[in-house]
Amino acid sequence: MSHTLAKHILVAEESQTLAIANRAKTMKSQGIDVVSLSTGEPDFPTPDCAKQAANDAIIHNFTHYTDSNGIKELREAVAEKFRNENQILSASADTVLITSGAKQALVNTLTAICNEGDEVIIFAPYWVSYPAMVTMTGAKPIIIQTLPEHQFKPTPDQLRAALTPQTKCVIINSPNNPTGMMLTRDEMANLMAVLENHDCYILSDEIYEKLTLGAIEHCSPGSFPSIASRVCTVNGVSKAFAMTGWRIGFLHAPPEVWKQASKVQGQVTSHPSSIAQKAALGAMLGAHNDVQIMKQVFCQRKELICRLMSAIPSVSFAEPQGAFYVWADISQLLNTTIPTSAAFCETLLAEYHVALVPGEAFGAPGYIRLSFAASDEVITKAIERLAAMVHNMRT
Repeated sequence: MSHTLAKHILVAEESQTLAIANRAKTMKSQGIDVVSLSTGEPDFPTPDCAKQAANDAIIHNFTHYTDSNGIKELREAVAEKFRNENQILSASADTVLITSGAKQALVNTLTAICNEGDEVIIFAPYWVSYPAMVTMTGAKPIIIQTLPEHQFKPTPDQLRAALTPQTKCVIINSPNNPTGMMLTRDEMANLMAVLENHDCYILSDEIYEKLTLGAIEHCSPGSFPSIASRVCTVNGVSKAFAMTGWRIGFLHAPPEVWKQASKVQGQVTSHPSSIAQKAALGAMLGAHNDVQIMKQVFCQRKELICRLMSAIPSVSFAEPQGAFYVWADISQLLNTTIPTSAAFCETLLAEYHVALVPGEAFGAPGYIRLSFAASDEVITKAIERLAAMVHNMRT
C-alpha cells in the first residue's frame, strides 16, 4: 500500500496570517507584551440584534439540521441585498448558497468549476488563501504582479495578456486584502470589457464591501450585464458585522455553478450552523447602524495609522481606500542582516514584540501588511515599536 499523501495538498501553502497570529498568542500567554496588527478581524462585538437572534434560536430549539443550502429566510435576505445593494439582478433564494464562512464559498465555487490543467488568474498582492485554494482543486494559479504605480490595481492589458484557452476563472478582490485598494466603477468596467469575449468565470470576493474608507464606492462585477451570467459573488458577515467566529458566508452563482457548489457543500459540511444562520439573519435585518458606527471608527483609525506611519523614514505606503489594512514598502530598509520582509517581521516580533504579516504571504516580497482593526492604543504602541526598529536599522 502506498503511503504517499495527496500532492495537491502537499504543495499548498499553510496560512501565514494564522500562523503569525497563533505565535503572537503563544507569546502573550507567556506574559510577553505582544501587540498584534496581524489579523483581519474587527475588534468590535457582534451586534446585539445578531446575539439576540442566536439566543432566540437556542431557546426555541433551532438546533437541528437545516436545508443544506441555508435557511430560506436568510437566502432571501441575502438575495435581496445582492439585488438592491449590488445590482446583481438575477439573485434569488435559488441562486444563493449560505456557507460556513466566505472561505467555504470560495472553495465550493473553485471545486465546482475547476478541472486538472485549468488556470485561475490571481492578482498579487493577493489574499493568502487564493493560490492554495486553487492548487487544492488541481488547477494552476496564474499569478499576475500588479504595480505600485497603478496603486496595485490590475490593468486591462495585464488581464488580456494573462488570458489563455485554459483560463477557467479570474479572481477579483475589491476592496483588496492586503493593499486596501479599490477598483472604481470605470476601472472595473474596463476589466470586465476584456472578459466579455473570453469564456471564463469571474469569482468576485467582496467580503470587505461595506468597509469603504473614502470617495470610491464599491462596485460588483455582477452588476455588468454583459458578463453577469458568469460572475460568482462571495460575501459574508465576518468583516461588515464583526462576526468572524460565527462562520457565515454567502455565494451567488450562475445556476450551473450554484448546483455543483451546493453539491460540494452537501457532501462536506451539510450546512452552516443553524444558530449562526439565525444570528446572520438578525445582523442582515437589524445591524445597519452598527455597521455605520464601525465604519466611522475605521476611518478615524485609518487617519491615525497613516499619520503615525508617515513619520517613519524609508517606509512608504499608499492611503487605503477600503478594508482595514496599510500596505507598506520596506524594501529600502532590507540589508544583509535582515534581507527579506519575512525576516523583518520575524525580528519585529521576536525583539520588539509586534506581530505583522510579511509581503511574502501575499506574493509580494519587500512589503508588510498592518491591520488597523485594533484600538488606538494598540495601533499607537505598535507603530512606536515599528519606528524604533526602523531607527535602529538605519543607524
